[in-house]
Amino acid sequence: MTLFLMTACQNETAIETFEKEVAIDDQLAKRSAEIDLISDDIGLIVDEASVEAKSSVSFLPTCVTITTEISSGFTQRTLDFGDGCELPNGNVVSGIIMMSHAVVVNPATREIAVTFDNFTRNGVLVEGTRSLERIASNDAGNPQSTAQVNMQVTWPDETTATREGVRVSEWIEGIGSGTWTDNVFSITGNATTTGRLGNTHAATITTALRREAICAFIVSGTVELSKNDNTGTLAYGDGTCDGEATWTNPNGETVTIYLD
Repeated sequence: MTLFLMTACQNETAIETFEKEVAIDDQLAKRSAEIDLISDDIGLIVDEASVEAKSSVSFLPTCVTITTEISSGFTQRTLDFGDGCELPNGNVVSGIIMMSHAVVVNPATREIAVTFDNFTRNGVLVEGTRSLERIASNDAGNPQSTAQVNMQVTWPDETTATREGVRVSEWIEGIGSGTWTDNVFSITGNATTTGRLGNTHAATITTALRREAICAFIVSGTVELSKNDNTGTLAYGDGTCDGEATWTNPNGETVTIYLD
């Protein structure tokens, strides 16, 4: 009983740290960054599944079971990662991602609806929806996906957060190479995150984020986080795949945070 109470208190402390009304600190920045990484891995999976037949070497691991059904003019695709399936970038996912889109031959634009069934990434549960517009060529001639995200994540310590926002991913390197290993994406957008107690913070990408498919982390770019009247900056570094970022709080103090 004593151990149970101590564990419960520790969980509540972690939740309260994320939910603090006044402070915008490195713990909040770390949680926000983790949600971004989860969202980006889902984006990589969905993008690859939507064009899977075009790649000779797929980002999708061999442990995923893919089922495709066509009915009433729609393609329904189910990606089942079972109890645990490691992505090529080292992150581990489980559960099911479901995709639905209209059947169109050689579409320049495709609308994809995404839902989840007991889906986790590195032990974090993902629920909610994601609607995606994927275009074959933007103004720069690159493929681009614009995701409207409305999802809830739950960490193993029972901390929860709801994320709503727009995330635009432009494929800038590795296009047409036939393999995922040289794929690089430039990411922009903004979002609002709400914690369990109803407190919110906003995130705006101020310098485009660089996400390399072979890396489990964002390697460069900056995000401005704001809560109440406080604003801080999360910087992802110089392009090194190291899972480190620097957080500068509203007082101008900078610390290093380490991402999972």
